[in-house]
Amino acid sequence: MKNIFFVFVIGIFVLVSCQNQPISFPNYKYSTVYFAYQSPVRTLILGTDNQYDNSLDTAHQCEIYATMGGVYSNSTDRILDVVVDNTLCNHLTFDDANGNPVLPMPSSYYKFLSNNMQIVIPKGSIMGGIKVQLTDAFFADSLSIQNTYVIPLRITKVANADSILSGEALEGVTNPNPFVAGDWQTLPKNYVLYCIKYRNPWDASYLRRGIEQGSDTTVVYHEPYVEYDQVVSEGTNVATVSMHKLLISLNAIKKGNVDVPFQLLLTFDNNNNCTITNPANASYTVTGTGQYVKNGDEWGNEKRDVLHLKYSVTFGALTHTMTDTLVMRDRNESAETFVPYYNQ
Repeated sequence: MKNIFFVFVIGIFVLVSCQNQPISFPNYKYSTVYFAYQSPVRTLILGTDNQYDNSLDTAHQCEIYATMGGVYSNSTDRILDVVVDNTLCNHLTFDDANGNPVLPMPSSYYKFLSNNMQIVIPKGSIMGGIKVQLTDAFFADSLSIQNTYVIPLRITKVANADSILSGEALEGVTNPNPFVAGDWQTLPKNYVLYCIKYRNPWDASYLRRGIEQGSDTTVVYHEPYVEYDQVVSEGTNVATVSMHKLLISLNAIKKGNVDVPFQLLLTFDNNNNCTITNPANASYTVTGTGQYVKNGDEWGNEKRDVLHLKYSVTFGALTHTMTDTLVMRDRNESAETFVPYYNQ
């Protein structure tokens, strides 16, 4: 019996003393630095965002990141020297031969918030960035609301890493082009064409409710719950025109439940009040006013920004008067890249 007891005690001791030890992996034999994406698109969201931290956006800033490979844990600062290389944009268009030209962003549109042109990947991290401050000139340019301007950066030197991923050209190719895949055995990742555009503070997807009164119809559009109200989608129905102008596409309803499309051009002042007019060359007339109220409504147990609009649309002899409440749903954000197409 005593032997059984000792065996039992030893078994308990063995079980208690067994535990998983931290697993450590050795670093690879050499380390590399590079840009993870060669042609990302960064959209600055200038209004309230209930889903993501956009404090950089509202400060008119962004950050261009580089990364490294070959290590499981980074034990020292890696310092990358970078330059703006506008020649990278030569003969490039967005996505295909018929796309708009890829333009280097004018130097007056931005500045780097760094005393030197370096990206530091700090100890303990595998990524580091360089901050960019956009100027008022960028937001005053009508082309800045679409894929137009890029900041073309190239890594020229690195300290505390073994190499830069500059690609490997095919045998016999003496002057490989970064944008011609047929020149390369391994494509280069030592550059980035960092495209930047913006959406103004009122550009979002909304949930719409309200009333429409026409000479031949009266329509109430208001569901029992806000989240089931009509969706007015960013990109499809809502678009930035400029820093202070927003275009919204909607439908009026005529007798017989016939949809009649129209657009509202909202022009905002610095107090979030707006005048509502029709776009140029429209076949109808729009007049009205509105106001954007921060945290002025609620859905999903959260305070939400809201647009209150009161306007009339005249289609020939018929006038429809609308009173709309548009509760902000989200900013409809998604990751975006483009294909730099080289026109030979």
